[in-house]
Amino acid sequence: MNIYPAIDLKDGKCIRLTKGKLERITFYNPNPLSQAKEFIKLGAKWIHMVDIDGAFKGRNCNHEIFIKIKKEIKCFIQVGGGIRNEETVDYLIDNNIDRIVLGTIAVTNPKLVKEISLKFPGKIAIGLDAKKGFVTTEGWSKTKKITVTELAKKYEDMGINHIIFTDIDKDGVLEGLSFDQLQDLLESTSINVIASGGVASLEDIKKLKKISVKNPNLAGVIVGKAIYENRLKVDHAVNLLDEKNEN
Repeated sequence: MNIYPAIDLKDGKCIRLTKGKLERITFYNPNPLSQAKEFIKLGAKWIHMVDIDGAFKGRNCNHEIFIKIKKEIKCFIQVGGGIRNEETVDYLIDNNIDRIVLGTIAVTNPKLVKEISLKFPGKIAIGLDAKKGFVTTEGWSKTKKITVTELAKKYEDMGINHIIFTDIDKDGVLEGLSFDQLQDLLESTSINVIASGGVASLEDIKKLKKISVKNPNLAGVIVGKAIYENRLKVDHAVNLLDEKNEN
């Protein structure tokens, strides 16, 4: 398992949303490059980056910042938010972004997602953001009549390496993850799952590590607000996940 510290960008600045709502925004570090360097200094191997402007507008708004960060630091980077065509994926991968997260088009255009995943094996993840178990799209503004587990099953044989699962109602509220929904997803798919939304402290990381013993497809966890609010230290989480399980 890996920890994925999150850098969500709006207007080029690190922010966090609560429950995916723009009206509930908190600004943190205005310098995302310095934030990324700090995460790497603390031992993070991956950084999860989201173009929040792009997620709501459906187009590239902050990608040049992500590319600059990738050029200047040594780490793996996955990028999502508003990526809805093959040309954008081509551009990001040509600029050495390690993994692309496709959200809205994973629901609206699975044929295209399959084509992209076959073109870039191992480079494509789908982002399944949910409200009350149902998938949301277009900056979390629309809820579809398909559950997370139903959509995950559709991608079993499409070359997708990772699913990023976020319970939007948990995101940014620091109340713990939706462990029941996560467990259902892990048991319904063989695809690697990265958990997200609601991590409050190191105790949540400990719970996830225990779950991963019986569910080896639990590949990681994204943490945002808990880090920015000093409730969880990146190096503590890295050290915990690097420790071997006792049994």
